Amino acid sequence: MNVTYRTDKNIIYIAVEGRIDASNVSDVEKSFFEIKAENKDKHTVIDADKLKYISSAGLRLLLKLRKDEPKLAIINVAPEVYDVLDMTGFTDMLTVEKAYRRMSVEGCEFIAKGANGAVYRYDAETILKTYHSKDALPEIRQERENARRAFVLGVNTAIPYGIVRVGEGYGTVTELLDAVNVTRLIINNPENLEKPAEYYVELLKSIHAVEADEGDFPDMRETALSWVDFISKHIPAEQGAKLCDMIRQIPKTNNLLHGDYHTNNVMIQNGEPLLIDLDTLCVGHPIFEFGSMYNAFLGFSELNHDEIKKFMGYDRETSGRFWNLALRKYLGTEDATAIAQLENKARIIGYTRLLRRTIRRPDEQGAKERKEHYTKQLTALIDKVDTLLF
Repeated sequence: MNVTYRTDKNIIYIAVEGRIDASNVSDVEKSFFEIKAENKDKHTVIDADKLKYISSAGLRLLLKLRKDEPKLAIINVAPEVYDVLDMTGFTDMLTVEKAYRRMSVEGCEFIAKGANGAVYRYDAETILKTYHSKDALPEIRQERENARRAFVLGVNTAIPYGIVRVGEGYGTVTELLDAVNVTRLIINNPENLEKPAEYYVELLKSIHAVEADEGDFPDMRETALSWVDFISKHIPAEQGAKLCDMIRQIPKTNNLLHGDYHTNNVMIQNGEPLLIDLDTLCVGHPIFEFGSMYNAFLGFSELNHDEIKKFMGYDRETSGRFWNLALRKYLGTEDATAIAQLENKARIIGYTRLLRRTIRRPDEQGAKERKEHYTKQLTALIDKVDTLLF
């Protein structure tokens, strides 16, 4: 038996490996209470991922632990151990979660990579998303809840139906039979972007047409104001005040936004666009969506054009053409002035977010150069633009 632990915010995860029986239960008990004594203000979760067997002596220890902490929980419980806990009534006394099915991405087709995870084609029917964080369960559950809410509201979305273990982390599985994302359509035929853009904008407009209930999703207007507050010491006071005023003038709405809407997150199945990766769902005016989109297509790769190839799989020239075509289709116009005006407004939101991100990561390679670039671009645009509405 081996007992280790880690902490995350107000929780201690105590991992047990091997067996708990009469021969070692006293040592296990000592380890448990020593760990709890060192973390008095934290809740205890027992991670039973590697627990192979528990005897009646081990069950008595669980009773003692539960008496000490009524909200005790046990996670990642193997079927044979779960059966013992179930038959003896422990599943009625405390939270006991079965172990998740294990899957591997080895040999799987890579689809896309984002800030929080990567997406793979597991088989003809299944998409598997892995998460970078080993402690992604809260994030996964929130994403599943977001997907459920969006589906009920009428958004074409694929709902993850299961949580799995992938290596030391977690993943979700989604049924998407023979689906392909818009990124792949672009890579396969970069000279003909018309149909991919049509799919992309069709879904985008349907998302923005949905009005969510008050408080169901984060308000992007408030989030953007927090970005401005964060960067205010790094830009001239006059421009900072004007930027804050322009964002405050954007009306508060509950129109749905994806929050990370790029071509990796739009799947096409039987000629119908479907939304994936819904952990960033939020509400607000569409200008906030376009700010995020500008960053994905152009903003992140302004100083290193190779970045877009790593992220999307197609080059910056193709990305720029697709971005421009998406703006034209969304606005329903070929008016170059109207398109340029919307792009500049989107850039202001995008640069605000990028500047904040860069300031928060001063040790990253090239951070100083990026900070200077985003500051220069943002302040110049603020002087030219008087409203972020369109």
